[in-house]
Amino acid sequence: MYLNYIDLKLTIVCIGMLIFFEISSLHAQQLPYLNTFSATEANGKVYLNWVIASGNTCDGVRVFRSADGIQFDQIGEIAGICGSPYSAVSYEFWDTLPLLNRKSAYRLELGNLGFSSVEVLVVYDFSKQSYQLIPHPFAQGGTIAFENPSFEMARLRIFSLNGLIMWEDEQNTSTFQIPDAYLKAGIYVFEIVSSGKNIRAKGKVLVVN
Repeated sequence: MYLNYIDLKLTIVCIGMLIFFEISSLHAQQLPYLNTFSATEANGKVYLNWVIASGNTCDGVRVFRSADGIQFDQIGEIAGICGSPYSAVSYEFWDTLPLLNRKSAYRLELGNLGFSSVEVLVVYDFSKQSYQLIPHPFAQGGTIAFENPSFEMARLRIFSLNGLIMWEDEQNTSTFQIPDAYLKAGIYVFEIVSSGKNIRAKGKVLVVN
């Protein structure tokens, strides 16, 4: 659980040699000195953008990232006076080496103004294979992420080793959430097929419920 005194925003991002992303979020409540703060994937990097509200200034902005939501490490800084007493000012920062296949949380420290809300991303790397299993083995459910850059309709089927369909779902996203109640402990085979009947991903998943 990500611990902070303000709300969290959850964003799911998928990247790899072939890169795409999907965002699913709970809107974070920004503090009065920030109009917006967001984190998205762009060309294999994480793009941070924020707008300091009119009438607010601070002594520099420090950018922090965390792998667990508790311990944050500084990964960048924009030095000098930030913001303006007369108008809103937009800023950006690129994380060129984002964490892969695990949650990463971002937040800002705006000098004397304090900290921003926290942006949480799960970043998937498809450079070595066409899917990722998070976590693996599955325990109390899990996520199957796959390459779907055009958000084509796709069907997931999970089979037992003797060929019985244990779970299936269809949607036009790049992740499937598997509830823990449907798969008992064991090894399963899964297949994701696009609406054009192309196999997008195929593999095995271990469940240890």
